[in-house]
Amino acid sequence: MLTIAPKTKHEQLVAAAQSFWWALWSRAQVDDDVAVAEQYRFAKCVCEKFAEYANVDAVQFSLTSEIALRNWALAISHPKSHHPGLDRMRRDAKSLRRQLAAFEQFDEINRVLGLALGAKLELGAGLGRAKLGEGADWSPKLRELREKISLLIDGLDGVIGPGFLIPRGRGAPSEIDGNPGLAVLVFGLERAAQRAGGKFTAHRKHGEKGTLIRALEELRSRLVLTDWGVSLADCLPSPDKHPITKYERIIRAARAAV
Repeated sequence: MLTIAPKTKHEQLVAAAQSFWWALWSRAQVDDDVAVAEQYRFAKCVCEKFAEYANVDAVQFSLTSEIALRNWALAISHPKSHHPGLDRMRRDAKSLRRQLAAFEQFDEINRVLGLALGAKLELGAGLGRAKLGEGADWSPKLRELREKISLLIDGLDGVIGPGFLIPRGRGAPSEIDGNPGLAVLVFGLERAAQRAGGKFTAHRKHGEKGTLIRALEELRSRLVLTDWGVSLADCLPSPDKHPITKYERIIRAARAAV
């Protein structure tokens, strides 16, 4: 009888990362696959703790922090994902979001949009002229559209993969040797916190740990206790090995990218 050779440590790590990514991508909340459902419940509990460290509302923070964990798992299993077409779509979506944010700042643009679009869309083409002189407050619709575009961008992030998430070029943060996906995870968590109105900190001085370090150590300690996440835990720094300087650079990049 043939004996299946045991998996190498790398193969075990990739398998664990792919399984965790699938649990987060599918958001498995039923027990059709007990292992996957367990991993998603694990992620939900971790994200609630992350929200506490970032000082944000857990509900608002939940989806984007799940995306950060998902991209971390993807970075471990597929470190060089690349989708040029989706990259362009994401750039266009970000450009449109910036323009919509700018429109909200100008009353004249809002008034013109109200005259040109508000009456026609809300009353119908036949009644548009009746309200032409009044216009409409278009700001709420602009904000709603901008929020939907933000969700589209987050979704594209998850499909594109981690290689596109961290800004490139001079001064951009690089991957952290010995900790695959760590830069992607730190970047994603800080960006999620910023969008929810909070932030993480990384202290360089001795004393109380920064909230980012506490969050990473929380994730690591919880993964070690599972029967599937030990290899993932090894991708995170041990308590006395955090690269604080790199964390600070990544946090600055994440804040600039929001």
